[in-house]
Amino acid sequence: MQTLLLVDDEPNIVEGLASQFEQRYGDGVIVLKSCSGRHALSVLQNNRVDVVLSDIRMPDLDGLELIEETERLWPRTHFVLLSGFEDFDYIHRASKSTIYRGYLLKSEGDEVVMEKVDKELRLCAEELREETQQGLQRAFLQRAALESALRGGGSWRDYLNQTASFSLALDIARPVFMVLGKSPAHDAMDGMQSLQLISGVLAAQAPGLSFEALLPEEGTLVWLLQEKAPTARPGTEKYIHALFEAIQQQMSDVYDCAVGLIVGSVGRFDAIVEQYGRLNNIWAMVARDTGRLIIVDESDYSEALLSRGGQVLQEQFQFSAFIHRLGQNMRVGTPESVEALFGEYFGMESDGKALLYCERLQSERFLTLFTLLLTFLRENELSAPYDRMLTRLLDGALRGENRAMPQHFVKELTALCSALCRQRAENEVHNTQSIINRINHYIEDHIEDYNLSLTELARMTGFNPSYLSRLYRMHTGRKLSEQIDAAKLRHAQELILSGTMVKNVAERTGFASPSAFILFFKRNTGKTPRQFFEERTTTPMSAASKEAEEEQK
Repeated sequence: MQTLLLVDDEPNIVEGLASQFEQRYGDGVIVLKSCSGRHALSVLQNNRVDVVLSDIRMPDLDGLELIEETERLWPRTHFVLLSGFEDFDYIHRASKSTIYRGYLLKSEGDEVVMEKVDKELRLCAEELREETQQGLQRAFLQRAALESALRGGGSWRDYLNQTASFSLALDIARPVFMVLGKSPAHDAMDGMQSLQLISGVLAAQAPGLSFEALLPEEGTLVWLLQEKAPTARPGTEKYIHALFEAIQQQMSDVYDCAVGLIVGSVGRFDAIVEQYGRLNNIWAMVARDTGRLIIVDESDYSEALLSRGGQVLQEQFQFSAFIHRLGQNMRVGTPESVEALFGEYFGMESDGKALLYCERLQSERFLTLFTLLLTFLRENELSAPYDRMLTRLLDGALRGENRAMPQHFVKELTALCSALCRQRAENEVHNTQSIINRINHYIEDHIEDYNLSLTELARMTGFNPSYLSRLYRMHTGRKLSEQIDAAKLRHAQELILSGTMVKNVAERTGFASPSAFILFFKRNTGKTPRQFFEERTTTPMSAASKEAEEEQK
């Protein structure tokens, strides 16, 4: 989906163009509106825009300043200037920008503007396809060389020599994270399909990360990740852990694919070959079954891997995997997925017997588990009776009651987590409905505001415009623009029936001209405002007369 931004300090012009573009493109293009240069800049700082159509002369930030800021933020955007004057000096200065795509006079008419925007949107789409094809070719050569290095088929220097002429997705001078994946040989989805699916999800859900996706060996998947920002932010490791937990859960729920993952420590880029070997060794020792997520710091386990404490280490990894998967299921899963996870970890069979891990859990592990649940309670603002249930279970665990009645303890713990997950889901539905109601009330209360638009609603709710548009349509079945148009139509009908002149109705419902309003009204009612007025003001009187005649009879 493409995005168009309209900028002009005259609201009537913005609204008039927006109405025509929305009718022209429908769902294919998101139309954002702004009535000042400063506001347009804030929109650009939060949204990637394909085409900007902007007035030149604006009091707070003119078109030339805006084009400079846009070029810095989005160097692939197409920028078209619009003005009521032939500002040749402005044109000359603007033409030096790499994103400048032309100049239009407002006097040239709407159709000329429409055709120009059509052309620029089409060129944007063609450029994106071309860049994508070139990127795929470059990425293929890079991956082939890097996969060979991981397999031991060449030195790190060989890889650098083969890729020196290409721009890497990653900066080799900065630290990098490695994630190792294992795709089961018996699975219907092969390793390449799993790699492509997970990479697609990763690209969509983590735009702040650069990564290379590799398939060095059959069934072995590797991702090398790095923050796009040159300065690493605190908490990146936890973020990557949570990200791959969510991806693994999605692969399991949506595609029924049990991909096992090991998230490794951050390290030097030129040490990835050695790290690849270490993660493979850890996998062979502690996580031979797939569908498992292991979070490791290799430096903590390098000696343990060579010691006799393999069984203890394996249990530690299994508990770590359980905790991370439980947290993910509690946040985005279902009560059924939580119950299945407890059944898997605690060895619950169909008859409900607790078989294995309950007796092995030590006090510090129970504290880790209950800390997770307590954090979940606070983050989701859940309290009684869940607080009391959690406190009672924790008290029993610390006194060792779980060893005396493991089956009863596991059942209560499972029931608590399932109930928390269900309550979280119910709260999310309620919160979403509250947002929808708030939007609808805002539209009704601000129907005469010139800046009533998707952009303004996004600012009011704190959401990205694209996300807000999808959220609203997913939960209501209609577009936000349709909701705004319906409210404008109701308000216009009320004004018409009250005797307000069409010119004033057009102004009070945000249309640039009476003709644009009449077209809108006829498109939605099948009648002109005059026909609507005459029909509504005569029909009720006729009906009333008929009722009076019936009563007299």
